[in-house]
Amino acid sequence: MRLHAWLAGAWAGVLWFFTFGVAWNLFRLFPRERAGEVTTALFPCYFAAAIVLGGAATLALIPRFRTSRGVRLAVALQLFAVAALAATALILQPAMAAHAPGTPGFARLHGASMALNLFSLLAVPAASLLVVERRKEGRNEG
Repeated sequence: MRLHAWLAGAWAGVLWFFTFGVAWNLFRLFPRERAGEVTTALFPCYFAAAIVLGGAATLALIPRFRTSRGVRLAVALQLFAVAALAATALILQPAMAAHAPGTPGFARLHGASMALNLFSLLAVPAASLLVVERRKEGRNEG
């Protein structure tokens, strides 16, 4: 479980730091167009890191999959979070590139991208709490 804790922590850290540290500050400090260009250039590394860490964190829970409903739910949440990030990277981002910023098509795709990122931002800590609760239950039983 320690490996999962490290991987999930790193995964959550990447998600939260990029979203609320990097992207938020880029859009706060630079003109919208320039901030968008820089953010778009950083997306491949962001998504690659998040997907790899998310996949590894999920795999780290597999040996404990049968131990509790909480762990199974954590695995499901993490799989959905990885899928949301992968869909954003592989489907939404390329589709957004076909639209000019500020157009309705871009806005719709950007909104979907933000919603999937928000889901991942919340799913990763929620999954970790489920695993922590399982560990506490195990200590209380023994």
